Amino acid sequence: HAAAVAMGNKSGHERASRVSHEALEEQRKIWKEMDEQARFEELRNLLAKYDADMSGNLNAEELKNLIKHYDDVRQWTAEPVEPTFEELSWILQAAGKHKKDAVDLTEIQLALDLWHSYISNRAKIERVFEKYGTNSSDKLDINQLRLYLTDLNDGEPPSTRDVRAVMEEVNGAEGVSRVQLTLAMSVWYSHTASPPQAACCAVS
Repeated sequence: HAAAVAMGNKSGHERASRVSHEALEEQRKIWKEMDEQARFEELRNLLAKYDADMSGNLNAEELKNLIKHYDDVRQWTAEPVEPTFEELSWILQAAGKHKKDAVDLTEIQLALDLWHSYISNRAKIERVFEKYGTNSSDKLDINQLRLYLTDLNDGEPPSTRDVRAVMEEVNGAEGVSRVQLTLAMSVWYSHTASPPQAACCAVS
């Protein structure tokens, strides 16, 4: 009888534990959905605030104003940085899936993430161009990019096909510019092993 009681208690504890775990997972799901909904509302409010022409999208000038606001609020940089025309063009091209000259509500977060990643790595990017951009160009050509990727790949040169694939995926078939380099590294690591911590734009 004691054994049966013990077995029953054990089963009861297991059920209670399972129910508690399921309840916790459900709560986490609810919290995540609430966070996502709050973020969506924030992005919708930002679109309404900076969409000066009320088109439902942010064009280059409107996106520039939003980025300047975010630089100030989030303190991504010591001083707010105004994106250049080239930088804005690249962000719009990379983030804008429906239009190439504007981003809509579903694309604003990606545009901000791209800018944040780029601006956070700007000093490292400059060092990469100083070391590998030996022809004083504002872009890394296929040979220069291969040298950089070789260093990142522990001295193992990537194939021409792999380098060209990276360049084409970031719309840099004629060369990879500074604003394209961060995304190029993400593309490269997505085709290789997991990137080492803080690997973006490393210079050996």
